[in-house]
Parts: sequence; C-alpha cells; structure tokens
Amino acid sequence: MIRKSAFIALIFGVFLAIAEIVRNWGGWQPWPFWVVDFIAAGALIWGGLRTLNQGSSRLLSAAWGVTVGVFWMSYFSHVEALVEGTQVAGEGRLALIIGVMLLVAIVGLFMSLTRRTM
Repeated sequence: MIRKSAFIALIFGVFLAIAEIVRNWGGWQPWPFWVVDFIAAGALIWGGLRTLNQGSSRLLSAAWGVTVGVFWMSYFSHVEALVEGTQVAGEGRLALIIGVMLLVAIVGLFMSLTRRTM
C-alpha cells in the first residue's frame, strides 16, 4: 500500500502543480495562497520518489499530512462561501474538485501509514 500511495503522490503532486498554474494564470492571488500548494506538490513528488527508491515512507506521510491540511482549509473555505451565498461563478464546481482532492489526500495519508508494501 505504501508503493501505491507513492505512485498516487507523484500523480497528485504533478497534477496539483499544473492545476495551480492553470487556475492562477493571468491573475495570481497573493503569494501565500499559492506557494503553499507548490510546497505540498513538491513534498508529494519528493516523498513519492524517495519512498519508491528507498522504501521509507516518513517523508511521504508528512507530505500527505501537509496536503490534507492545505486542502481541508481550502475546501471548507469554499463550502463556507457557498453556504453564505458569497461565492463567485464556478465556486460549486471548484468546491467539488477540491473536495475530491481532499478525499484522495486523506486516502493517500492512510495508505502511507500502512506497513504492507503491496
């Protein structure tokens, strides 16, 4: 399961980096809001590669933990905007995508904490 988590982390990290660039292209938010996504993406890629090469999952688990935290905050801030009615166009779709990514990150975290290397 650790190796599967590492492969998912690689795919997720690359997707996250590309999605962040596409989402902000032409109108970047203040830097603290997007730098954290690149940190999470880089940590996932690094943790995934290290786990596949060395078998250690500590960095991978830490990367998934940071990613869960980042997506947790993002998801619930978008849900709050939907509930309060202060959302912008496309907010519901974005909240759904972020929610799915949060679920993948949670699954990846739990998979990285297992001892079996299936």
